Amino acid sequence: MCKFIGYSLTEETPDHSTLSRTRRLYSVETHKAVFRWVLKILCEEGLVEGKTVSIDATPLEANAALRSLVRRDNGQKYEDYLKELAKAAGIENPTREQLARWDRKRKKKGSNREGKNPYEPDARVAKMKDGSTHLAHKAEHAVDLSSGALLAVTLQGADQGDTTTLRQTLAEAGK
Repeated sequence: MCKFIGYSLTEETPDHSTLSRTRRLYSVETHKAVFRWVLKILCEEGLVEGKTVSIDATPLEANAALRSLVRRDNGQKYEDYLKELAKAAGIENPTREQLARWDRKRKKKGSNREGKNPYEPDARVAKMKDGSTHLAHKAEHAVDLSSGALLAVTLQGADQGDTTTLRQTLAEAGK
């Protein structure tokens, strides 16, 4: 019978939530220490060449809503800010639906310079691959192409271009 990571092909594996819950029990420092320990073993065994490295990134939707943004300068809620703009445009007492419709038509909205999420301040307003706009992070990873070993993972601002952030990820992979 064929096995993969100690499980037979017909045997049920643990639910992903088991790994997710367990993972949260360890600090980031512990994760980094284990990651570097595994990489050290791979290098000692000659499994990582490091001659050809690939870097890729993907946006990850943050666990925060755009409507929860507050202004950086005064802490004003985004909805209150929209109401002020709508009032200045001649729309008195707009409903939430009217504000949403009006906001979709506005140009230059959701600026990272002007707004932040109070609960997830590292999240950035970004366009996702499907064209929608959300608060997001950008995970960037470096892989050794000779072995497929993961060399580094960094979390970047989702509003930053790959050419801006790859140097940090490459430097992390070089460590």
